[in-house]
Amino acid sequence: MAIVTEDGTGKSDAQSYLSLADADAYFTARGVSAWTGSNAVKEAALIAATEYIDIRWGEFLKGSLEFPDVQALLFPRLNIYDSEGRALTGIPQRLERATAEYALISLSQSLMPNPTVESSGKIIIEESEGTGPLTETKKYHPGYLTKRPYPKADALMSCFIVGSAGTARVYV
Repeated sequence: MAIVTEDGTGKSDAQSYLSLADADAYFTARGVSAWTGSNAVKEAALIAATEYIDIRWGEFLKGSLEFPDVQALLFPRLNIYDSEGRALTGIPQRLERATAEYALISLSQSLMPNPTVESSGKIIIEESEGTGPLTETKKYHPGYLTKRPYPKADALMSCFIVGSAGTARVYV
């Protein structure tokens, strides 16, 4: 079954900001060989990427829904401008590219993994055990990481984020 791609008209059944054909062309043009799998696998990755964008960035997006009564996704939006003051309408190219980059990541890992958390609430970021003099080490995140950074895709999203001056913001 083909995914329903948002085309800027506020589709009520849209599932992705980027079509499979456009994602294939994006990665082919860049020589990215990791974009592999059946069409169904790649479509699932595009849906996961779109869902991630809406969940991760939703509360920080500039502008407002263009078709609030019908659109399934958080784009298209009104009142979003690039750094040159040009209106970003429909499904902007940077959003499509971010969708592609997040989709590529989702082929090999979960975009929103459940962290390993000790009973104390500390998030473990590294753990090792030794066999020699019985050593065990754990490294913890210094706070409580709630959002994992994906530098390239996050940077592509930066122009849509409130308070962003063109750089990706990572919230921890």
